[in-house]
Amino acid sequence: MLRNLTLSVLRYERVKTTEAKAKEVRLFVDRMINLGKDGSLVARRRALAWLPEPVIVEKVFSDLAIRWPDRGSGYVRITHIGRRVGDSAPQMLLELVPAPEKPTAEKPDAAEEPKPRRRLALPRRRATAAKKEETKAEANAKAAAKATAPKKKKTAKGAAT
Repeated sequence: MLRNLTLSVLRYERVKTTEAKAKEVRLFVDRMINLGKDGSLVARRRALAWLPEPVIVEKVFSDLAIRWPDRGSGYVRITHIGRRVGDSAPQMLLELVPAPEKPTAEKPDAAEEPKPRRRLALPRRRATAAKKEETKAEANAKAAAKATAPKKKKTAKGAAT
């Protein structure tokens, strides 16, 4: 269970689970990321022994290891999200901490920034709304014409009188 939960946290980077599982799996996630930071063949084999999917091990060694170069542990944030409906167990949200922001150099020229995309023009939206109103008005007119028309009485033979 702990292997699968560790795998899910590393794959999706956000998992909802119970409090006891969250506190326990945090240690395994930290251990896997530290193995990824080590980067040796022995560390990769230990990670493959714990994690059943080589794709996730590759993600740990390539992406997650370089995300936090200065951090030694504490890669997982645990947030309380209330209690589960069925058994009232305390739920937690396990998520990987975002990478620290790197200081950016000043932008040399503001003209190089891409222009924001234009949104669709509003008249097109108004035209479709007007068509909907027209069809509603026609439907209301037909209903009103039906309601004002005299109703025919049926006789026993089915002929109108």
